[in-house]
Amino acid sequence: MPEFARIGWLLGLMLGLGAPALSKDYNQLIVDRIENMPSGGTYARYRKDLPESQRFNELYQTVEDLGSSLQVGLGGQLKVKPEKSAQYSFCSSATYLLFCDVVSEVNFAEAGSKELSREMADVGDKVSVIHGKMDGVGIFGHWNADGPGTAVLFARLDLGTNFSSFDDARPGDFMKIFWNESIGKGESGHLVVYLGLNEAGNQVKVWSSNMNNDDGSHGYGTMWVERSRIKRVLFSRLERPENLANWLKFSEAEHTSDYLVRIRQTGSTGEEMKQVTAAKN
Repeated sequence: MPEFARIGWLLGLMLGLGAPALSKDYNQLIVDRIENMPSGGTYARYRKDLPESQRFNELYQTVEDLGSSLQVGLGGQLKVKPEKSAQYSFCSSATYLLFCDVVSEVNFAEAGSKELSREMADVGDKVSVIHGKMDGVGIFGHWNADGPGTAVLFARLDLGTNFSSFDDARPGDFMKIFWNESIGKGESGHLVVYLGLNEAGNQVKVWSSNMNNDDGSHGYGTMWVERSRIKRVLFSRLERPENLANWLKFSEAEHTSDYLVRIRQTGSTGEEMKQVTAAKN
């Protein structure tokens, strides 16, 4: 049995017994599983150059393809088919696809996993997702939300640590880049996997779905970002994926983050974001 499969079995067993979860470093697994993701494709975006009826088509197709990539197996396990999302992607779809792939590799919490797998595979109606109506609603709705969506999910489920210092960052951390000072309303951002700094420390290597990758491709790939372009960052480190099962303890109302819903209209301060996500540094 592969190491992570064995660990996943133990985590599932332990969770079923109510025992405390084991601590494990998942950063390397995240980096390794990038190799399982598609390469290139089309970076989906709003196409103002097309007729009005077609301008959102790439974005709608991305959500539809992501939903097709996430399936629930006969035994209730989450099954990830990255090739079904190869053509179109945007940053939160690409990083969520990777996140789900990692979770499926760990294969924890076998008891009740069908319900959790369904929750993770349900990315929502494509039109509602793209027009922001699902921001903060559901697991993917948290991940895809404007502002610190991934970090809010990590904080609410106790999946790991949120922090803002590059000094503490390690390859395999999820990283929300804010290109401007706004959080939520008026925000310009990008969700990526952090891969490290250059020797001078003034450039950041990231993986995601990008407008332009270093190899000239678009969509899935890596790129270097000048740190001077970044106004703020928020890292999320996966440490306790077994705590995704906490989602099943939530009421229907708790499946929605009021904070993520609200900040689309009001915005958020950096201090409020830090408090909501329990971010360090």
